[in-house]
Amino acid sequence: MEQYRILYEDEDILIADKLGAIPVQPEKTGDPSLQDLLRAELAARKAAPQAGEVFLEAANRIDRRVSGAVVFAKTHRALETLDADFRGKHIDKYYIACVEHEPEPHEGRFEHRLVWDKRRNVVRAFRLAAKDEGNKGERGILEYRLAGASERYWFLEVKLITGKHHQIRAQLAAEGLPIRGDIKYGARRTNRNGLLMLHSYRIVLTQPRTRQTLDIVAPFPATDPLWAALAIPGAGSGPGQEGVAPHEGSDPGTTKSEIA
Repeated sequence: MEQYRILYEDEDILIADKLGAIPVQPEKTGDPSLQDLLRAELAARKAAPQAGEVFLEAANRIDRRVSGAVVFAKTHRALETLDADFRGKHIDKYYIACVEHEPEPHEGRFEHRLVWDKRRNVVRAFRLAAKDEGNKGERGILEYRLAGASERYWFLEVKLITGKHHQIRAQLAAEGLPIRGDIKYGARRTNRNGLLMLHSYRIVLTQPRTRQTLDIVAPFPATDPLWAALAIPGAGSGPGQEGVAPHEGSDPGTTKSEIA
């Protein structure tokens, strides 16, 4: 199965669409990562003896069972600039989540206190209240709107205001909206392709050297036909849907972390 496709590339950055249930960066499991695969491709192009001789570093991450757009730096300077842009919330990332229940209302904002259980790798989300201010955990904020529906599932467009570990999965689950396939956070069953139906479908960023604004759209995975129930311009599952478009304006985005 195809593990990735390249959505955009220039001499400074590369943006890939992660298609499989693989980690973005190398981890203890030793499984091939998206970064490893991309380095190998770049090394082959340059006829480099080893992929390790090619500089390529992820500027942001998504969970291994989440699909969609991931940004990589091809130079040290580009990585420094992208890190600063993520920290300064100058990069906007949008997700589509397929959930098992209809959200009420259809548009809104969720704010929770997020507590990470590292041993179990699970994040618990608690609704904010005045008494929570002194408690442990980090604040997680996202905005959502209903983007479409099938007979049994609902599709939410999610914009992250903060970027925390498992944030989208934990916050939606806490509001009774588990993501299809995410049994860790309350879904009924897993998906055959090993992915959650959570997709990093759009990223708006500034090219680190030229400062041109790029608007990148990642097609939905073709391995799950349910995505065909949602029609978003530029985000279809068929070939040729990905693209780069000029975009004006910028809203708060994410930090460099595993946010899904």
